[in-house]
Amino acid sequence: MSELILTYRGVVYPWQCDHMGHMNVMWYVGKFDEATWQLLGALGLTPAYLRAQNRAAVAADQHITYKRELVAGDAVSV
Repeated sequence: MSELILTYRGVVYPWQCDHMGHMNVMWYVGKFDEATWQLLGALGLTPAYLRAQNRAAVAADQHITYKRELVAGDAVSV
C-alpha cells in the first residue's frame, strides 16, 4: 500500500474540550474508533461481514501519544 487511507475527517467542537480548552481524551478515543471502522471497512471487514463470519472486532489495547493539544476549531484527520 503506497498511500495512506484517510479514515476520519472532522473538527473539534467547543463542547469536546475540557476546562483547559483542550479536546478531552474521550473524544480522541471516539474519533479513532470511527477511523478504525473505516479502515476495517476498506479492508472488507465490515460489520455485516464480521456478523456473517461470527467474528468481532475489539479494542483490547490502546496507547495514546499526544503530539500537541487540539482545541476548538481545529481540523482532525486520521
